[in-house]
Amino acid sequence: MSCLRCGKLMIWLNGSISHTHDNNYYECKNCKIKVIKRSDDTITEIEQ
Repeated sequence: MSCLRCGKLMIWLNGSISHTHDNNYYECKNCKIKVIKRSDDTITEIEQ
């Protein structure tokens, strides 16, 4: 997933190819933001 602010690739924090999650957590090392992508494809930025 690309960062909402800078467009760089975000790190998938709870990722595993063999498991599916309802909520996926991502972090951008460049902007230092974290987001949640829910199963309905809504994306929410987590407050630090």
